[in-house]
Amino acid sequence: PFVGFVILALINHKLFKMKKLFIILCLSHTILYSQSAKYLKYEETIKQVSDNLTLRVEKIKDNLYLIEGLGAGMGNIGLFVTDNGLIMIDNSFEIVEDLITSTIRKISTKPFKYILNTHHHYDHSDGNRAYGKMNIPIISHINVLERQKNASKVYGGIFKVLEGFEAPPHEDNELPTITYSKKITLQERDEIINIYYFGPGHTDGDSIIKFERANVIHAGDSFIMYGLPFIDLIGGGSIKGFIENLNKIISISNLETIIIPGHGPLSNLEKVKQFRNDLKEYYQKTLEGYNYGLSVQEISNSIKCDLGKTAAFGEANEVKLNFINSILLENNITR
Repeated sequence: PFVGFVILALINHKLFKMKKLFIILCLSHTILYSQSAKYLKYEETIKQVSDNLTLRVEKIKDNLYLIEGLGAGMGNIGLFVTDNGLIMIDNSFEIVEDLITSTIRKISTKPFKYILNTHHHYDHSDGNRAYGKMNIPIISHINVLERQKNASKVYGGIFKVLEGFEAPPHEDNELPTITYSKKITLQERDEIINIYYFGPGHTDGDSIIKFERANVIHAGDSFIMYGLPFIDLIGGGSIKGFIENLNKIISISNLETIIIPGHGPLSNLEKVKQFRNDLKEYYQKTLEGYNYGLSVQEISNSIKCDLGKTAAFGEANEVKLNFINSILLENNITR
């Protein structure tokens, strides 16, 4: 009987271990599936980018270039050729790193000296995952480092297509290596590059970069050319702050300043001012309309500037209503 008891105990123990292993495997599968589902929109977008992207190069002046992505929503890349290396502003999607690098090599074969991140969003700095592993110094606002350490969700309330979008965290060797809080300056022979942080706007880590001698600004997504701007309220952004940052861009510009937007063709001071004025109209009429008891649709009808005419992230009227609702949300008003 004792031997039988021992055998039975061993069988039960083995069954328990098998059951435990089965549970662990099931949990692991569930976690992996959950992680995969969590980043599904990110992975789908990346796949579309690799299938559709082409690059257009435009020489701005002297040794400054614009590299614009066509067909995939990629953020504008700036390239400055110095005597001893290349400074790249933003690096777009990791998956097209070979295409970006080969395009740059047609301009110059010099090594990369610095990469500057205008903010943490993947269409501008996902390439940190590739270029960071090459030990290229990456300069950003401190909040970009903090955002990229973790998975980053984006606010989908303005553009519904972005709801549920989340990018995976970056590994340690894929993160910015030089950070600043208010301003940092690079001296490249006779060119002074000032990198400013003016406060929360598009996100809470937006850098606005000015090449002083060339009189060229890379504004990142603090200025765009596709219509109503995306403001990432989850990522620390502020619509009111975005308008104020446009004022700051205006303050460091003049009539000859060439402005590289985060998306779209090269621009200028006049267009930044018009963009600022249109957004002020949105903001003021939204709050005034709310105080007068108007509905969101009535507020929308009162706004006559045409920034709502954008199909970049959805149907124009829906985008306009979502933007108005986001202004209300920012002011702790919900409908």
